[in-house]
Amino acid sequence: MSRVIFLRLLIGLLGIVFIVLTFWLGAYFHLNVSTKIVIVLAFALAAILAEIVIAIDNLEKRLKAAFPSLELPLKEQIAINETIMLYNRLKKKKSDISTRIALEDFEKIHILLKQAEKGGDFIFHDIYAAKLIALKELKPGQSFKVVSNLIEPFYWGYGKDVTEHTKQNYRQAKRGVHIERIFLLKDEDDFSKIKEIMDEQAKNSIDVFYVFQNELDKMLPYASFAISEELSIGIISHREDLLGKITVTSNNQIITELAWQFDIIKKQSKKFNAAK
Repeated sequence: MSRVIFLRLLIGLLGIVFIVLTFWLGAYFHLNVSTKIVIVLAFALAAILAEIVIAIDNLEKRLKAAFPSLELPLKEQIAINETIMLYNRLKKKKSDISTRIALEDFEKIHILLKQAEKGGDFIFHDIYAAKLIALKELKPGQSFKVVSNLIEPFYWGYGKDVTEHTKQNYRQAKRGVHIERIFLLKDEDDFSKIKEIMDEQAKNSIDVFYVFQNELDKMLPYASFAISEELSIGIISHREDLLGKITVTSNNQIITELAWQFDIIKKQSKKFNAAK
C-alpha cells in the first residue's frame, strides 16, 4: 500500500469518527445545528488541505521523475540540460559522419552508467582522469599501487590532466596516502628517460621502484594497472598506445589478483632512491 492511499484511508476513517463524535457531542452538550456544521466544515477544510499537501507531494515526485536533474546542484543541472539540448540539436541534424559518430559514443554512456551501477567492469576514455578521481578519494593511511610502463617524460608533465594528475600524486603522498609505483622498463634507455621522473616522485614521498621486463619471471598481461584495495577500484590499461581506452573494475576478485601480481613484481624490482 502506498503512502498516499494510506493517508487517504486514514483521513476518511478519521472523518467518519469525527462526524459521529460531532453529532454525539452535539446531542450530549445540546449544540445547535450551526455549531455542528461549523465543526464538520472545519474538518472538511482540514481534509482538503491534506489533499493539497498530497497533491503537491505527488507533483514533486512526478517532476523529479520527469526531470531527474532537479535533484542535482544547480551547476550540474545547467551542465546536464545544456548537454541534452545539444544532443537534441545534433540528433535532428545528424547529417555529417562526425556528428553521427559523436552521437553513437554519447549513447553508450547509458550502458556505461548501468554497468557501473551494477558494479561491473566498464571502458573509460582517459587513464589520467580515472586515476585522478581515485587519488582524490584516498584518505591518509590508504594505499594506491601502480605498475606503470609510461616511460616517456611527457606522460607525466604534458597537458592539464597529466599535470594535475602528477600534482595530485604529490599532494596525496604528503598527506599520508601510501603511493607505490613500479616502472616497467625495457632497457637502459628507458631507465635514462624516466630517471628524472622517478627522482622527482621519490622526493615527493612516493615509493618508487623499477624493474626491467626481461627480469620478470612472468610477463604482465596488462600494459599497466593501478589499484586501491581500500576503495575497491582497479584501473587497467591493456596497451601503452591506448591510454584513451582503459578498463575500470570494482570486482574484488580481479583487484585481489592485481594486488597479488603487484607484490610479485615488487619483490623482483629495485627501490629507487632519490638523489640527495
